[in-house]
Amino acid sequence: MRYETKRDYTFLVIFLFVFLIYSCVSIYSVYYKQDKSSVWAFIVVLSLITLFLVLIYKTTFFILEENELICKSLFITRKIPYQNIRRVEKQKGLYAGLKMSTAWKGIVVHYNKYDDLLISPEREEVFIKELELRIRSKN
Repeated sequence: MRYETKRDYTFLVIFLFVFLIYSCVSIYSVYYKQDKSSVWAFIVVLSLITLFLVLIYKTTFFILEENELICKSLFITRKIPYQNIRRVEKQKGLYAGLKMSTAWKGIVVHYNKYDDLLISPEREEVFIKELELRIRSKN
């Protein structure tokens, strides 16, 4: 069963922050340094960042297979066997760890002895119930 990633304002905020910084640098460079090449650099960098963010949105998803949870984002894939998952919980507060998430809030999957991963499936409640059902059936 495939679950798409949740989409919220997170990437928009990142994009606007980068846009604002690069705009200020370009304006400064054009008006004070008389360097028009920075405008082209601004356009190229902004285009690459936009492409990167769109690719992340389009390639992030989560699959509940028969024996494992598969989390994919861009070119990174994590395969977590159900028997290795210790617990699944909704994120509480800020999270500092591995993230395969396109949203600010998500689900933390604790697996192996010390590993954890923040993911953000679109339908969190359904995803958690299905994942916990599969974990119980494998243990």
